[in-house]
Amino acid sequence: MTMTNITLGDASLITVTFLFTDIEGSTNLWEREPEAMRVALQRHNVLLAEAVSRHQGYVFKTVGDAFCVTFDAATAALAAACRIQTSLATEAWPTRAPLRVRIALHTGPAYLCEGDYFGTTVNRCARLLDVTRGGQTLLSSATQAQLYEALPPESSLRDTGMLRLRDLPHPVHVFQLVHPGLPPALLEIGHHTGDKLTSEPVARLRPIDIYEVPTLPTVVMQAIRVMQAPNSDAKAVQRVIVNDPAISAKILRVANSAFFGLSRKVGTIADAVHILGFTNVQGMLISVSAFDVFRTKQLNLLDFWKHSIATATAARFLSAHAACSADEAFMAGILHDIGKLIFAVQAESAYQRMLELQRHSTLSSIEAERTLFEFTHPEVGEMVAERWDLPARYIAAIAHHHEPDKADEHGAFATLIGLADQAAHVAVETNGTADRQVDGACAATLLDALGLTQRHWENCLQHLNDAQESIESFVGAIR
Repeated sequence: MTMTNITLGDASLITVTFLFTDIEGSTNLWEREPEAMRVALQRHNVLLAEAVSRHQGYVFKTVGDAFCVTFDAATAALAAACRIQTSLATEAWPTRAPLRVRIALHTGPAYLCEGDYFGTTVNRCARLLDVTRGGQTLLSSATQAQLYEALPPESSLRDTGMLRLRDLPHPVHVFQLVHPGLPPALLEIGHHTGDKLTSEPVARLRPIDIYEVPTLPTVVMQAIRVMQAPNSDAKAVQRVIVNDPAISAKILRVANSAFFGLSRKVGTIADAVHILGFTNVQGMLISVSAFDVFRTKQLNLLDFWKHSIATATAARFLSAHAACSADEAFMAGILHDIGKLIFAVQAESAYQRMLELQRHSTLSSIEAERTLFEFTHPEVGEMVAERWDLPARYIAAIAHHHEPDKADEHGAFATLIGLADQAAHVAVETNGTADRQVDGACAATLLDALGLTQRHWENCLQHLNDAQESIESFVGAIR
């Protein structure tokens, strides 16, 4: 288990994979065949306990016939789920119909207190179980991203698309475990409490497209993992990045740009890490690689990058007054609108229409996206950030910079990025829509939430105005 600091009394925040189970139609079975069901449930409990124990799971609660289990590793949780389903499917049950168990898996942080778990991750797993049918195993993209293709033998994962789950504000990207003996009828997802996103707005962005976008280059992902590892050093980072001469050259070009204003030339990647720090170099890595990966034939995305760098600049400036790491604020500012890149790449012509709609109306970007798409850029950005396995506070800022009050324990960080986003729209006009992006009352609310004043806001805007040339320099360096 990955433990963070103690936060609420004796509650520890722990990141695990949850596995929830439930017998489909158990109430009716008890009513019709109570004696057979008594024997069947005993056998069911033995099979589940064996599978959980075999894969080092921990049963922290049972509710009736439902098991609530945690695993340190997502691979172990999926292996246990596969064993449960295959063993149940081959069992000779005393009931007239075989027992069919629903299984849901979701990975994330939750509070552990007196042996029980609490928090949004637990709630999401429960809601996913609601839309699972007996015999099915569904898992969230957060769990799927942890598997790294390490699947049980002869099994696979089927992308079922996006589901809107009860009480959750954002859709969830869901996968299904497909294993030997799974009936074809169980490849259909459906339940009265979940809605498959199949409606077609003015424009269509298929859910699966979001996960077919080009991934960041392997060398970038490797370098980020090295920089996030404890006891890593600048030389280790350099050994990874130098394997891609093009990215290495761009990193050095950005490091030596007017944006950072260094007094001496940065000659190596290790120098860049020593002088600018791991987090700044991570931000540069993602920027230069994403600029190349997310290219379109018709759209000029320079305005997008100018706004992203301006937001990062504002976030770094404001962080000094908001008890946040300047480097982390800068990186989150660069990433906050990553969902817009997905729109631009996967639905280029439709996204062009969205920009036109926004340009010639009073709609904000969020309102224009809701008019044309099923999703908004914070929702799409959250999915991609989870896919890239970014830190939780970056995911929260990407997902909630327009609604930071929904960011839970990362609310202050999301508020900072939201305020920086507003400042960038005011100071660095984007596509002629800056005035429409900014709500004065919203900016005032964000300032108040961070304990900042109108003077802080004005100083931030002045800082951005003074930084115009260096922002242009950064954008020019990543091109």
